[in-house]
Amino acid sequence: MRWFRKERSMRRIFLGGAFAATLAAGVMLGTLIPSQQVEAQPQVAFSGDAAVMLHFVRPGSTAAYEGVMTRLGEALQRSENTETDRQAQARGWKVYRASASITGDGVMYAWVIDPVVGGANYAAATILNEVFPGDIQQLFETYNGAFTAGQIKQLPINLTLVRDF
Repeated sequence: MRWFRKERSMRRIFLGGAFAATLAAGVMLGTLIPSQQVEAQPQVAFSGDAAVMLHFVRPGSTAAYEGVMTRLGEALQRSENTETDRQAQARGWKVYRASASITGDGVMYAWVIDPVVGGANYAAATILNEVFPGDIQQLFETYNGAFTAGQIKQLPINLTLVRDF
């Protein structure tokens, strides 16, 4: 009988030691192997009453950019996102093309957003992906490929109403 108890005690000690060794090995491996960074969805949020986003597009890519903007408008109307009222975003969102270039090497487009939907994500890629997930790679490449090679491709500007006449 003593022999049986001694064997059970040894088995418990062995299993406890094996568990501790496995746990220690897992912790060590977890610290040594770098974790993959999950690519975050693009986030473009505005904090003002209204906003302007300036885009600088290569002259030969205006049709491609405007084509993506057409698809963005469709996505805003068709989105079934329950967290954000995309139709409300669409009602206050207009896209303009400037008649003259201020940079000399690109065509300037302006997103004029009035009013801003508080807390809404205005990232074109995110909105397009909600409705056109099968086309997102091509849409994203067309959208990003349209921008000028300069340092500034997009310039967000939050606006706060000072006076209403």
